[in-house]
This record gives sequence, structure tokens and C-alpha cells, in this order.
Amino acid sequence: MAKLKREYTNLLITILFLLAFTACSSNQPVPTLMPVAVLPTADMESLLATATPLPTLFPSPTVMPSPTWPQPEQQNPQSPISNPSESSEQAPLANPQSPTPTPAFGLPVNEISPNVIVRMPPEVMANVATIFEKGNTLGRNPHVFSKMGDSAVLTSHYLTRFDDELYYNLGQYDYLQPVIDHYAGSFSRYGAATKVGLSSFGVLDPMWSNKSWCGPQEHMLQCEIRHNNPSVILMRIGTNDGITRELFTENMRQIIEFCLEQGIIPVLATKADRFEGDNRNNEVLMQLADEYKIPLWDFDAVAATLPDRGLTADNAHLTISDRNDYTDPNTFTKGYPMNDLTALMALDAILRATGANQ
Repeated sequence: MAKLKREYTNLLITILFLLAFTACSSNQPVPTLMPVAVLPTADMESLLATATPLPTLFPSPTVMPSPTWPQPEQQNPQSPISNPSESSEQAPLANPQSPTPTPAFGLPVNEISPNVIVRMPPEVMANVATIFEKGNTLGRNPHVFSKMGDSAVLTSHYLTRFDDELYYNLGQYDYLQPVIDHYAGSFSRYGAATKVGLSSFGVLDPMWSNKSWCGPQEHMLQCEIRHNNPSVILMRIGTNDGITRELFTENMRQIIEFCLEQGIIPVLATKADRFEGDNRNNEVLMQLADEYKIPLWDFDAVAATLPDRGLTADNAHLTISDRNDYTDPNTFTKGYPMNDLTALMALDAILRATGANQ
């Protein structure tokens, strides 16, 4: 009887081992570092079911979503990441003899002027053009942008719908279709500069980078630039920064300056939440956008027109809609579709400033 019991136990262990081995050997793609590692894009089939994790103030072991994996991206061997120790001086900005009105980039959103949503006065437009030209010399791809952010970015509700015509209808904002065409492929891509719980101090810390795609001493921005070679980075950061104004300012300075050294246009996005307890992080982003003469995507101005500021019950993540249908009035009450529409407006302003849409 005891022998039969032992044999039954051994058989059960063998079956469990085989099941575990089968699960580990499934057909799921495995990311690689050699030589053109692929990074995840959004799974449009899970568009309506994607849950966004809660923000944290500390590094999170939570894995990234389970997206689809695209074909390997084309790398540009002539455009490595430049050495940050090299001179990053830019050509002097033009000094207009008389004040020039700030250009209007598109139509209002919920009666908020496009000049408020996208802050790019003439001096910022001039500097954006200068950064873009530096990026050209480094071989940056003018048709590519990258995302940087936390769990609010790691969801298929954030921008990904513009890579599938079934999931959006621009309506009166159809003048933005050339922006979608210009950056096709970037919208559905999560990238290496995104992580659940990400805060400003983690962006340039190699400990926070995903080692499936990044080198041991490579921080996530270096890694993302190596993989994606963007000309623009959309930065949504600050929800997880419950730190002092001074520390957040210093962290963001380092991030901005690294991007400028690489010839990449950093776009600072304000956020709807007040997870740090007040509005100091948005205020810092506005200040730094003015100081560095870089674009400010002031989503917070539009969030103020939405029910509950476009936030879910956790007061950190945005509300969703079935589609980004800008012919449906209900869409204009939801956080993510308004985020996405105003992001297009920011990218449109950059194309106008750089002439890359010609």
C-alpha cells in the first residue's frame, strides 16, 4: 500500500513538472537585446478591458501589461546616443524685434483655447526647431515619438487607438489626421521608458530600467532612445512624486537636459490629479517649460472642464470611453479621450514648428 502511494505521489509530481514546463515553453515571444530588440505595443483586442494599476510612491515589481509584439524595429547604426559629456550648446534663438502673437494650434476643446492647451509661443517654436535640427544631425527619426510615464501610460487607453482606424473618429478635428499618419506606429508602442509606479527619480536610475531590453547600467531613457530613436518624447510624470518641489525640479531638469543633449524634443504634460497633495508638480512643469523654452502640453487645463477632473475613483487614473469618437458629446466628458486629443494637438504644434509635416 505504501509503495502504491509513493508511486502515485511520484506520478503526480511528474505531471505537475510537465505542466509547468509546458507553460514556460509556450509560444509567447521572448524579448531580446540582440541587435534590434522589439518592445511591446498595445493589444487592441484588449482595448476595452485593460485595467490600469494604482500608482505607488516606490519602485514596483509589477510587470508590464501583456501586449502584442511587433516586427523588429529598424535601427539606424549612424545615430547612436550621443555622449552627454559632449557640448550641448544650441544655436542662439532668434530675438524678434516686436512681440508676435502666439500661434493657435487647432480648435478649442471644451471651450479651452488651443493656445492654452499647447503652450508654444514664438520663442519656444524657435527653440523646438533648433532642437529638431540637432536631432537631424544625430540621425533621429522625425516620424517617431516615444512615451515616458507610469501606469497611466501603460494602458491601451493612452494614445494607442490612433494606430487603428476602427477605434477613433476625429470628427471636426480631422485636420489632425496628418499627425496620426506622420507618427504612425508610435501611438500603440509602450516602449522602454514606461513603468508602473515610475517617478522622476527613477527615470535616470538604471535600477528602474527593464533588463529584458536594457543593459545593466543603462537607464530607461538611454534604452528607449537606442531602441526607438525618437525625435520627440511625451512626458507624463509626477503622479508618483510625493517629494519636495525642489527635488522634483532637480530631477526634471536632469531628464530635460538629457533629452536636449540627444537632440530630442521633450514635451512636458501637466496632469489632472493632485496625488502629491497639491498642484506643485504641475507648477514645476510649467516653470521648466518656460525656462527651457520647450513645449508644454497643458492637459490639466482641459481636465478642469471634465466631471471629477476626468479622474476615476482612485483620483489618479483617467476615465475611459469605448472609442475615441469625437463626434460623440459623451467623449468630451472622459479623461483618456481628451488626453489623447490634446496630445495630437501638441504633436501638431511640433510638426508646424519644425516643418517636418511638409
